[in-house]
Formats: sequence, C-alpha cells, structure tokens
Amino acid sequence: MPTCRFATRFVLVAAYAPWIAVGMTACEAETPAPRTNSAATVRGSGPKRANQTGTGTTTASLGDSALEPAAIDASKAEDWPRAESLYRELSRRQPRNAAAKHGLGVALLRQGKNNDAVVALEASVQLSDDANTRVDLAAAFGALGRYPSALPHLRKAVALAPREPAAWVGLVDALVKVEKPEAAADSLRESGTPCPDCASNDAWNHAGDDVARALVAKADKQRTSGDASGARKSVDGALALRPSLPEAQLVLGRVARAGGDTKVATGAFRKAVEQLPDAKAEAGANARLELATLLIGDGDGKEAVKLAESVVAVRADDGVALDTLGRACDVTRDKDCARKAYARLVKLPAGDGKSKEALEHARLRMKELKSRRRR
Repeated sequence: MPTCRFATRFVLVAAYAPWIAVGMTACEAETPAPRTNSAATVRGSGPKRANQTGTGTTTASLGDSALEPAAIDASKAEDWPRAESLYRELSRRQPRNAAAKHGLGVALLRQGKNNDAVVALEASVQLSDDANTRVDLAAAFGALGRYPSALPHLRKAVALAPREPAAWVGLVDALVKVEKPEAAADSLRESGTPCPDCASNDAWNHAGDDVARALVAKADKQRTSGDASGARKSVDGALALRPSLPEAQLVLGRVARAGGDTKVATGAFRKAVEQLPDAKAEAGANARLELATLLIGDGDGKEAVKLAESVVAVRADDGVALDTLGRACDVTRDKDCARKAYARLVKLPAGDGKSKEALEHARLRMKELKSRRRR
C-alpha cells in the first residue's frame, strides 16, 4: 500500500446543523492507484451487485492500495452508499485505521444512519483522537437530538483545536440547544483570543445571533414568571452580544415597563420600531402597539394614533391594534376615530386578538359615545 499523508478539510452538513463541519480525510497517494481488475468488470446494463463500486469493480476485489483512494473519491463525489461500502471494507482489512473508521462514520452520518455513525466515530476517536473526528461525532449525537452527549466531544475539540471556528461554533450551538445561553455567550467571548478567524467566520457570527435570541427568549420567560432581575440580566447579555437586535430592544422595553421605568421602556420600543420597519410582521406590530400603549399612558395620543393606524392599515383584523387605536383616539378626543375603531373591534370574529377586557371596554365606550352624540 502506498504511503499517504492525511490532510483535514471541512465541509458543511446542512442536513443536520449548519455549524457542523464534517472532516474529510484527503489522502495524497505518492504512487498512482492501480487499474481496476478487469475480471470484476460488469458486463451488460443490469443492476449492480452487492458491494459493487461505481467503477465496475466490487469493493472486495479492490486491492489495499486502491481501496482508500476509491473511498476518498466517493466521498468527494458525495456518493455516500459507495463511500460507506469502501470505508467499511477498509476498516475490516485495517481494524486500527482511524481514518477509515472516521470516513465510515461520515458516510453513515450523511445517509442519516446516525446510531451507526456514532459507533464508527467513537471507534475512530479511540484509535486516534483529533478535533475533526470529535466535531463529527458531536454532529452524529446532534442528529439524534442527544446534545448533552455532544457537549463533552465539542469541549474536547475546542481544547484540541482552539484556532478552529467549527469547534467553537459547534460548542456554542450545542449549549443553546441544551438551554444554556449564558454558557454559550461565555464560549463566544472565550473564543475571541485563541481563534482569530472566528470573528470573520459566517457560522460563528450566526451562532452569536442565535445566542442573543436565546437570551431574549429566556428574558421574556423570566419576565412573565415575575423574575424581573433575571430578565434584565438576560436581556442585557443579549444586548452585549447584539446591541442592534430588535427582539432584544422589544423585550428590554417590556422588562423596563414592568419595572416602572417608562423612560428606558419608551427608548427601547422606539429603537425596536426603527429596526422593524414592517408593521405587518408580528414583531413590528408589537413594537408599535407597545410604544403606543406607553404614549397613551403619558397622554401623548397623537403619536399613539399614528403608530396604531400604521398597524391597522396592514392588519385590519388585529384586535389589539384596534383596541389601541380606539384608546389613542380617546386621548386625542377624536370621537369619530374612536367610534370607528371600537365598532370594528366588536365585529371581529371570536379569537382575533380580542381580550374580554378589550371587548367590554369597546362596548362601553361605544355606548358612551353614542349617548354623547345624541346630546
């Protein structure tokens, strides 16, 4: 068998997780691969026999010097069934060949045979530990939804290859999956020094976005459960990572409003409105309506009317928007505006954003407005 030098390269496995970098072993043979055995050539156009490669020879008929290059070529061509067959045969002939078991694990992973991939990749790590194989093993566990099992391998991968963005991205992603966004944020910060390429890596930056959103989601849960201090800490963590993230500004506004800090809340909601130009989208509508509600409380009905009208214009059946518009019109003493908003609200089908309180308020105000109109 010719002497080979194994180099490592990374390719994305989008089918499982965008951060996973699957290592492919590239063998540079110093002698040319031998020709295929002519006796194994398949005649006619019938189906391939079991263990037959795409070149007209069976896996078993290939010599040791031809097996590995053929397996690498199959992997490059993303012919994963063929790669599996070739790497499996190579592993059988050379049971202590870590690269063969690694290649087999990758081929299995790409076919969704995740349990078998775990077995092959664990065997490879036992023979020769390296960051690339650890990341692939974590990918296999991730494909099975076993993120806690993936974590120790990703931590080991980071220790083995601290300059490699894929290892850090995998660790951060897994920490988010196990609902540990603070630890994920710590890992992002920690990666800055040993990994100079991380800051310019798209996957690493996307991971930062995911961590910030996970912190925002946690802050919102903490807010609704009454944990104001925990919510503020989580949203501050999100803003430290992504200061311009509109979701973070939206939740900051809610947390500040719940704590009675209307100045911070108003500023946060204004930033969210600026960053969410689409009033039809849920987040954009919420930002405008929550800012309008604060302004109504401060007696600034004019701006509140504009904000609510911008939402009603594109979400005509939004009960919350109609309720907010009606209340804003009340503040500006525009009776006709209020009457129309409340009339539309009460006519909405059940469940279209109408709370019991909003519906009762609308009916009461319509009655009052009608009574005053008669006078």
